[in-house]
Amino acid sequence: MTLQTQAFTMILMFCSGFLLGMILDAYQELKARFRLKGWTVSLIDLLYWIVCAWLVFSLLLWSNWGQLRFYIFIAILAGLFFYYQWLSKLVIQIIRVVFNSIEYLLRWIIALVRLLVWVPLVTLCSWIRNLFLILCKMVMRPILWIFKPIHRLFVPYIKKMSQLRDRWKKKWNQFKKKR
Repeated sequence: MTLQTQAFTMILMFCSGFLLGMILDAYQELKARFRLKGWTVSLIDLLYWIVCAWLVFSLLLWSNWGQLRFYIFIAILAGLFFYYQWLSKLVIQIIRVVFNSIEYLLRWIIALVRLLVWVPLVTLCSWIRNLFLILCKMVMRPILWIFKPIHRLFVPYIKKMSQLRDRWKKKWNQFKKKR
């Protein structure tokens, strides 16, 4: 391996250390924002390490055909160290601003969809229901007028049935209280 390839690999691994630190900060901010706990944290930790391993080894494969040397680990650790010394606080602030902006944008889109789709749909359904009730009343009025004499015959029986129902309901409630 030439000296130029080694220098290029060293710079690339240093930058990948920076990138690993940025990904870790983004993950920790997401974990704090969504208050993740338990097995979800373990699952996302595993996903983080899989992504990091894939990133580092694909860059390593691209830069020097996957030759793993000791200075590569030193470069990654140096990248992480310098990231956490110089850029971590700034990147965390930027990540928070990005997350807040995305959250604001999503809330705005949801409010817009609610205003332009949901409210008109509910209003239209309400109008259709009211129109249907008005039409039913118009159709039922003559029918009720025709059956009014028959209804008068059954009123005493209907009252007795409702009284019987009320008594059974009262007994049922008393029975439920005893249990």
